[in-house]
Amino acid sequence: MATLYDTMIEINNVQYGISGIDVGNSRVKLHHDDVYLSYPYDKEWKKNVQHHYRDHVSKRYLIGLSSVNPKQSTAIVKVLQRIPGHLVINAHNLLMQNKGLLKLGEVENAGLDRLLGAIGAMNKVEPPLITVDCGTAITVNAISADRTFLGGVIFAGISTQLFGLAKQTAGIPEKSFEPPTTLVGVNTHDSLMAGISASTIGGVTQAVRSIQDAVFKGKDVPVVVSGGEGEFLVKGLAENQIKATYIPHIVTDGVMTLLASTEPIAIQDAIIEKIRT
Repeated sequence: MATLYDTMIEINNVQYGISGIDVGNSRVKLHHDDVYLSYPYDKEWKKNVQHHYRDHVSKRYLIGLSSVNPKQSTAIVKVLQRIPGHLVINAHNLLMQNKGLLKLGEVENAGLDRLLGAIGAMNKVEPPLITVDCGTAITVNAISADRTFLGGVIFAGISTQLFGLAKQTAGIPEKSFEPPTTLVGVNTHDSLMAGISASTIGGVTQAVRSIQDAVFKGKDVPVVVSGGEGEFLVKGLAENQIKATYIPHIVTDGVMTLLASTEPIAIQDAIIEKIRT
C-alpha cells in the first residue's frame, strides 16, 4: 500500500523522492522513506549529513528544509548543495502557498517547527487536536477542526532544564535524563530525575488541560506527542488520565506532506538558490 513516503514528483523531467530535514536548536533530523537519522551539532555532523545523502540513498530527493536555527540552516544548505542530484526546498515558502493544509488564524510568529508539526500530526489524527513536541523546548499546540493553528504554550524541555540547573548551581552536575526510579529521591541524582520528571509531566498536563478548557470548551480532544522523550511523556500523561498517541517525527512528516501537496511549479519557486562560499 502506497504511503506519503512513496511520493515521487517530477521537476524538469526528472523524478524525485521527497525528504524532510528539521534543523533544530540542538540537533538536525533527516527523514525519507523509512529512514530517520538524528545528529547533534558536533564536529562530525556536516560530514554525516553529506555522507548519507551522497552515499546511502538510491534516488534524487527534493529535500524540504525546516529550521529554527539560522546558523546551522545555512551550513546544511551549503553541505547539501555540494551533492549532485538533490534539490533543497524552503519549507516556509511551501507553507505560505499551501494554507489549506494549515490556516494560521490570528497567531503571530509561530515557529515553523510548531506549524509543520501540526500538519504532520494531522496525517495520522483528525483535528481538532493538541500536539506536544518534546525537544530543546516543549511546545503544546492547539489545532481546530477546520485546520486552524490556534497557538499554545512553550517551556523548557527536559535537556534544557538539566543544562540550566547544572550551569546555575554549584552542587548539581550536568547529566542526561533517565526516567526516575522513585518519586522522592534520597540522593542528588534521583532527586534531580524525579524533579525534572514531575515538572515536565506536570507542565504538559496543566497545559493540555488548560487548552482543552479554554480553547475546546472542556472537550477531550486527541493529543499527539512527538520528540525524543515522547514515549516517556505519554506514560506520564496516562497516569494523569490524559490519553496521548506517540508519533515520532511529526515535523519532518509535515515537511513531506507539504512537498507531496504542492504543485511542481510552486516547488520550483521554493528551491533555495546556490549559496556562494
